[in-house]
Amino acid sequence: MMLPTVYLAAEDEPGLAVGRKLVAESPPLTVYREENAHGFGRLKNMAQNFQQMGTHGLPVLMITDLDERPCPSGMINEWVGRTPAPGFLFRICVREVEAWLLAHRVELARFLGVALSRIPVAPESLCAPKAELIAISQHSRHRKIRMGFKPTGSATIGPDYNRLLGDFIHNSWSAEIASQASPSLARARNRLRLLAKSVTTGGHIEERWGMRSFQIVGKGVRCPGGI
Repeated sequence: MMLPTVYLAAEDEPGLAVGRKLVAESPPLTVYREENAHGFGRLKNMAQNFQQMGTHGLPVLMITDLDERPCPSGMINEWVGRTPAPGFLFRICVREVEAWLLAHRVELARFLGVALSRIPVAPESLCAPKAELIAISQHSRHRKIRMGFKPTGSATIGPDYNRLLGDFIHNSWSAEIASQASPSLARARNRLRLLAKSVTTGGHIEERWGMRSFQIVGKGVRCPGGI
């Protein structure tokens, strides 16, 4: 039997904020513990533990970035070595979690204080969504956005990047709307709905692999195994 409490793990604070939002829209699921891995390395090291947790009825939602890897299913094979357990939701953002945020164009443009035309219509085709988001922020009408997002020194993000994005995710971002422009987000939402249903009914969840190809538009990459 699957418990309704979810162990949430992500690479960074925006990933955790997105995870909270996704779990909250899938009652009766709730987050009982969070893990900020501060990058993908710790998540990769913990993947086998998450597999065991998911096998024994403790759901895990892990959100990580595809980055420059060619294929999501190849990444899962590398980290887990087999199909993830039914309770292990190994969700991969194509190519970074910022693509999921860019997918809610209207609200993001309003939050950043930029013209809607600056927000890309196909965020999963971007090679570097985070860099794109930071570049867009520098056209903001609001100084706090420009300065908060702009990296300084050797940093890759600005001093208020995580806090500002966290506010946006909590207050304005809609996973339902964003999923219309982000296939990987849509799949993540579907898996959480299936998990919530299994908790409610006491049933089991299955995910069939190998039934469709996965295409990343920007790179033209195809690989077997829909995720």
